[in-house]
Amino acid sequence: MIHGILDASFHALFVINEQCIIQMVNAKSCEVFGWTNDEFIGKNINMIMPDDMSTHHDEYVKHYLDTGVRKMIGTQREVTAKRKDGSTFTCRLGLSETKESGLICGFIRDLTSEKAAEAAIAHEQQLLTKILDASFDALLVIDERGIIQKVNAAATTVFGWSEAEFLGNSINIIMSVAEGKKHDIYLQRYCRTGHKKMIGKQRELEARKKDGSLFPCTIGLTEVHHMGSRKFVGFIKDVTVQKSLLIAEAERQASDNLLHNILPEHIAHRLKQDPSHIADHYDNTTILFADIVGFTDKTSRMSPHDIVSMLNDLFSRFDYLVGRYDLNKVKTIGDCYMATSIPSDELEHDGCARVCRFALDLLQAVKAFNDSGPRHGHVSLRVGIATGQVVAGVLGTKRFLFDMWGDAVNVAARMEQHGVPNQIQVTEKVVENAGPEFTFEFRGTLNVKGKGPMGAYFLKSAKSVCARLSVKERAPAKNEPKPARCQSAVI
Repeated sequence: MIHGILDASFHALFVINEQCIIQMVNAKSCEVFGWTNDEFIGKNINMIMPDDMSTHHDEYVKHYLDTGVRKMIGTQREVTAKRKDGSTFTCRLGLSETKESGLICGFIRDLTSEKAAEAAIAHEQQLLTKILDASFDALLVIDERGIIQKVNAAATTVFGWSEAEFLGNSINIIMSVAEGKKHDIYLQRYCRTGHKKMIGKQRELEARKKDGSLFPCTIGLTEVHHMGSRKFVGFIKDVTVQKSLLIAEAERQASDNLLHNILPEHIAHRLKQDPSHIADHYDNTTILFADIVGFTDKTSRMSPHDIVSMLNDLFSRFDYLVGRYDLNKVKTIGDCYMATSIPSDELEHDGCARVCRFALDLLQAVKAFNDSGPRHGHVSLRVGIATGQVVAGVLGTKRFLFDMWGDAVNVAARMEQHGVPNQIQVTEKVVENAGPEFTFEFRGTLNVKGKGPMGAYFLKSAKSVCARLSVKERAPAKNEPKPARCQSAVI
């Protein structure tokens, strides 16, 4: 009956006497070690031990029998055992002694499967650690109390604490005091109610390094369940560089916007590429000057604030129209406003027509200003336009100015100076270039300084944009004459 009970054990059993001779084994011993029952009985227990252990075992038994000092009796330990085929394996050995009989009983549990499982788990852990350590972003794992359970190599690099300094500490060590308090409250509420506020989401906040410095980061949180416990995993990305790039880009964009407000877009682009020299000659540019009539007398009775306020109101209206017609605002000199078509090497374009439409809208803008009931009375505008060759370039290295010079600029200025209030005076070349959608009235011949007698015209009106488009876009009817340039001028 005793043998039947022992044979039912899942573990190998050996019974030896004081001379270490095997007296009894169970069926599991034969299965584990490969020897038969008859091959075991009467042999020294050293047969199941590697050579280096067998000598120590005999010495230990002799010492125990001589002194009674226990070293292994009543304990368990891991040892290496040997099979009949010479292979070895790790096992757990537990020894006990029967005083009356002088026999020693040992149970041996084969740990091969357990060790293989432990090795597989350790390998997976090492692989996981390597994967996490390969991440460019910091990773921290906390429990429900907010205590750090695991970090990766990036976390130690980003924050400055070692892994040992991280583990067992509250996650609040990487947060500002204010963020730390909010985090504790949120974590407790979430664990209690399950109400998600940050789990499964990303958000930006400031994190704290070991040296106390703060840096912007993006944190993504997720919840994982493992072996009955709940953990929270956070990936933290340092966005200091990205923030710096965004700030630099915003500053660059602001600088570009400022430059484009000062210079035409194509000139601004060239200036960024080569700021050393920008000077060009254009054959066909239309120039406009607009001047407030009687400005000096009018403003002599106004405060500086009122003068600036009035000019800002008027010129802001003019600036809007410059953008609407895609023109180039050159500068303002006191109460004089100078604008041109975008300088171009192309002779066939509608720059002149756009300047003419702009001039007509300038008079409407002044009318709207007067209708608003300005505090210091109504104003009148004199406008002059000329078309021709110009030289254009950027002057200086401070407060860039894209200016123009040439005969056409001087003539446009003379057209304005010799003009009539609330009228747009233009040269004959403007009449020729503007196109058939405009109506002009011949004023007469003016003696222009530096030019001599010149024909001058008043720009009176323009066809609507829709009418102009319909004439340009529809095909002419049969036998319909094509519109001739300048045919609408009244001379």
